Amino acid sequence: MKNILVDTDGYCWDLIPLFLEGGATGMYPFETACGMDIVKVRKTFPQLQMMGGIPKSKIGLGKDSIDAFLEPVEEVLKMGGYIPFGDHFIPPEVTWEGFQYYRNRLNQIIDKYGK
Repeated sequence: MKNILVDTDGYCWDLIPLFLEGGATGMYPFETACGMDIVKVRKTFPQLQMMGGIPKSKIGLGKDSIDAFLEPVEEVLKMGGYIPFGDHFIPPEVTWEGFQYYRNRLNQIIDKYGK
């Protein structure tokens, strides 16, 4: 198999070297709410395939919040090997307008840096 991804919830920093040693090539969903810093992970483990990293609870806080949490997403996308998404599901308190803004901004970043 070319790609082996491991589903890890929560804070999984200490497990990354063990999964890589065991043959995993990537991990997801990188829950930022649990303290997973996707920029730090990418810089420390550049070979690791990553998915997730979207703090879904912050989508409902407005455009400034969305723009702020998309900054590290943009930085990691520039480095490659990353698919951004919100883990599990988007909370029901997120308005349709807020979700549209989030997806449009994320799509712009993906179009610019996605590989």
